[in-house]
Amino acid sequence: MIILRRCLARLVAAVLLLQTLNLQAQNTTQPVSPSSTTSPLTVLCETLPGNTTGVQQRLKQYSELVRGRQCVVLNADPTEDLAELINRLPQDTVILLSSYMVPTMKPSPSVTPLTGKTPVNYLIGSQIVLKNGQDIIGAADNGFEVVIMPGRSYSDRYMVIVGDRRDFNFRETKDSNIRHVTLWPTRPDGSRSIERIVSATCYNRRLIIENNVFHLPNNYGVRLDCRQPLDASANDLRTGPGLLFANNTVKGERFNVSAGNFIPLNGLFVSIARIKHQSQQIAIVDNTFRGKMSEVGDLTLGPGSHIDIFRNTIDIDNTGTTYREYLLSRYIPKNAFTLTGIRNTTAEPPLFNLAGNQIRVRDAAIHVEAQLELALACNQLEGLAPWRQTQQKYSLKAADPLPLEGECEGSVNSTDAMATTSPPSTSRILNTWTTIVTPLYGLSNVEGQFYFDSKACPTVALPSDVMTTTTSAGTTEVTTALGVITTLTLLLNL
Repeated sequence: MIILRRCLARLVAAVLLLQTLNLQAQNTTQPVSPSSTTSPLTVLCETLPGNTTGVQQRLKQYSELVRGRQCVVLNADPTEDLAELINRLPQDTVILLSSYMVPTMKPSPSVTPLTGKTPVNYLIGSQIVLKNGQDIIGAADNGFEVVIMPGRSYSDRYMVIVGDRRDFNFRETKDSNIRHVTLWPTRPDGSRSIERIVSATCYNRRLIIENNVFHLPNNYGVRLDCRQPLDASANDLRTGPGLLFANNTVKGERFNVSAGNFIPLNGLFVSIARIKHQSQQIAIVDNTFRGKMSEVGDLTLGPGSHIDIFRNTIDIDNTGTTYREYLLSRYIPKNAFTLTGIRNTTAEPPLFNLAGNQIRVRDAAIHVEAQLELALACNQLEGLAPWRQTQQKYSLKAADPLPLEGECEGSVNSTDAMATTSPPSTSRILNTWTTIVTPLYGLSNVEGQFYFDSKACPTVALPSDVMTTTTSAGTTEVTTALGVITTLTLLLNL
C-alpha cells in the first residue's frame, strides 16, 4: 500500500509539472515554428494562446469567421517552406501569418514603396495547395506587411493553386480566404518565372481574395479557368466556382527576361464558358489597378450567367509588349476589360454588370466579343476609345442599368450626376466619357440604350453612310447595315 501511494504521488507530481510547462508555453508571446518533420499544431481559435498584436487584432476582426474553427499561427523563418507547412495542414484551418521573425532572420531595413511598410517575407519552395475551407490571413503588427514570395530555388509556375481541372469536387463547399498579404512573384535574387500568382480551375466553393496587394507576374494575377460543363441553377449546392476579388491593390511593372523587356498580361482572367446560369458567384469589387499591364480583366461567361464589376479604380498604362505577344509573334489588343459572351445566338446571353468604375487607360476601355448583355451605370471612362467590338455579327445588348443604382454610392461621378437637372430615376446612373470621340465610338451592333452625360461627351459628325433619327425622348437611333442600333440617350440640357 505504501509503494502504491508513492507511485500515485509521483504520478500526480508529473501531471502537475506537465500542466505547468504547457501553461508556460501557452503564455509565450511569439509563435513557434514547427519542425520540418511535424505538422504545425492547430488549436481552437477561441483558445489560441497569447500572441502578437497583429494576430490578436485579426482574431478580433474576424471573430465570426474563426468561431468554432481550428487556428494555427506561423512566423517568418527563412529556413522553412511556407507552402510545405500549409500543405501539411488539414482542411478548414485558419492560417494566421504573424509579422514575428525568428531571431536568425534580420528585419528588412527598407519599406515597400506601395505600402510604406516593412516587409516580413515568407518564402515558398513550391506551390501552395489551398484546400477546402483553408484560409490564409496576414496578421502583421502595425508598420509591417506579410509578404509571400518564391524562394531562391523556386521552379513552379504558380504560387497558389485551387481546384481540379477534371472535377468540381461537390463535397467541398467551404469558402477559402486569402486576405491581408502581399503577393510578390520575384525571387530574392531578382529573377522571376512565375506565370500566375493564383491559378484556380474547377471547384465548388467560394474563393475570397480580399485586402491584398498583388505585384503582377509575367502573365496573370488571378486566373480562374474551368472548362467542365455545369448548370449552376440545377442544384443550389452545386454552383461551381465562386470568386470574390475585393479591396485589393494590383500593381504592374515592366520586367526583364532574356528575350527583352515586357509588361504583365492580365490582372484577372476568368473563363467559365461552359458553366450556365451562374449568378452572384463572380464579383470584382472596390479594387485598385495601376501601373503597367496589358489588361485589367479578360472575362468570359457562359449562357445566362452573371458577373458584377463595381467601383474599381483603374489607371493603367497598357502601352508595351507582353511576353505572350513575343511568343506568338503577333499583337494582342489592349483594353481595360475584355468581355466575352456566347456564339450561340439562340441561347440566353450572359450579363455583365458594370457600375461605379473609374477607368483610365491608354487604349480602349471596353472590348466586347460575341453575344452578351451589358448593364452600364455611373462609370467614368477615359482613354483613346471607349469601345472595341471586333466581331460585328454579334450584337451587344444594353441591359437596364437602374437595378445597379445602389452600386453607384461612393463612385466619383455619382454626386455630379445627382446634381444635374435630369430625372431622379436616371441621373444617378449616368456614365461619363472623356476624350475627343463620341461615347459610342467603336460600336457597330448595339441593341438598347446606354446613358451618358452629354456635357462630358462631345459629339462629332456621324459617317455619311449612317442615318440618324431623334425621338422626342432624346434617344438617338442609328441604323447601319448590321442592324438597328438604339444607342445614346442625352439626358442633360433637355
